[in-house]
Amino acid sequence: MTMKFIKHNKLFFLAILILISCSFTMYNTGNQLEKMKNVAVIKSIHQTIFSIPKDKKIYNDEHLIFDQISHFNKVGLVTQTFQYKSDTLFSYTNYYYDTNNVLISSKEYNSNNSPYLIIHFTHDKKGFITRADYIRSIQKLFDDHRNPVEVEFEKYYQKLYTYIIYLNDFMGNVVEAQYYTADHKLSYKYTYRYDFRYNQTEIKYYNNKGSVSWRKKLKYNKERHLVQYKLYMNNRQALLSKLNYQFDQHNNWVNRTETRQHYDNFFAYDVSDNTFITVRKIDYY
Repeated sequence: MTMKFIKHNKLFFLAILILISCSFTMYNTGNQLEKMKNVAVIKSIHQTIFSIPKDKKIYNDEHLIFDQISHFNKVGLVTQTFQYKSDTLFSYTNYYYDTNNVLISSKEYNSNNSPYLIIHFTHDKKGFITRADYIRSIQKLFDDHRNPVEVEFEKYYQKLYTYIIYLNDFMGNVVEAQYYTADHKLSYKYTYRYDFRYNQTEIKYYNNKGSVSWRKKLKYNKERHLVQYKLYMNNRQALLSKLNYQFDQHNNWVNRTETRQHYDNFFAYDVSDNTFITVRKIDYY
């Protein structure tokens, strides 16, 4: 685990944060399944994301940065996700619910079925998630490529968050997510704002000193699809992103193209201005 690896993951997170969060996700931590407006019940979604340099007019597998298949039950809850790299299974995660369909835990496994990461969720009386505890004891036995290692990365994992505290509004929308290390020190946090239709309109990222490192302003169309966002770093605009969609016969989007425009901002030197294309193959019950 090197600083290069840590930096790479932060950049990758910035690149696909909006892409994935606006596609579909798992629970009410800013990760909820996209609510479809029709009677068709989704069985699975195979989502791939391609990052394409501006000088390229076509894309192929060498531009693939994300490949995931998610399975859902008939009430719309995700039951399993499978992550792939180079057409090979990298990991998979199972999700578990109580009798009220409230998420209580998830368990991630390596491709050889060995356990990797367990997350336990705590809820309030309304069923809103208020805390997530990350059990990383097994995770320390593997490197970032999921290869077993002889020496645990103790110092590296001491810096990772081990639990998250969520603050929700009366509708269950997360308004703040606080990430803490094992010694109960705040690592960083996010705050979220919503409009009257409960669309997420602003995301702010705070470092461990309490300063805003970056923020995003999000805009939606009348169908509540994200169509634009602006990234600000050090209180200056760094990126303008616009998104266009194609839909299937059930009016669920199956293709999304995000085009990006860079702005002159010293702090955004490592923010990608590639075009991002997200493809979703949706199967129905």
